[in-house]
Amino acid sequence: MNRPLGVTLLAILHVLQAILALIIGLVLVALGTYLIPFLVRMPRFARHPGLLGVIGGIAIGMALLYLLLSYGLWTGKSWAWTISLILAGLGIIISLVGLIARGAVGAIIALILNAVIIYYLTRINVKAYFGKAQPLTYPSISQPNQQPPPMNNSDTPRFCANCGAPAAMGVKFCSYCGSKLA
Repeated sequence: MNRPLGVTLLAILHVLQAILALIIGLVLVALGTYLIPFLVRMPRFARHPGLLGVIGGIAIGMALLYLLLSYGLWTGKSWAWTISLILAGLGIIISLVGLIARGAVGAIIALILNAVIIYYLTRINVKAYFGKAQPLTYPSISQPNQQPPPMNNSDTPRFCANCGAPAAMGVKFCSYCGSKLA
């Protein structure tokens, strides 16, 4: 089955997130102690100079996880579908908290994007790509004018030859006009 376009875009998005997280992580690990004087509004970093390195290490770990998730989406692994749904659900929760706490426009955008991701991942063709559903099948155009299979005599509907009323099987006379049925 071909990879849906939205899955390709989602995989590419995760690669871009991985690149950004890797750059941030490497900068924080390599230059963390040199950046502390620039963070005068955050005294916590001044008291704990290694904290930026720890945050950088976490960012590098997240970058590796995003790369792994991107690979899973690209190749149609079912675990990638599940993890993507979980991350989008968590994103909605975090966006709602951010919206309530700060009322930020970014939280609204993130909320909408995560809702769209959940909607898209639950489409039947996308679920089928990940092996979570049967793909939709459509009638073949290569064989038009196929005749339906013949019905048995017992399945053929009966009608009165005199009045045209429907007649039940096994009945010898019409229930409407009383004529004998053939």
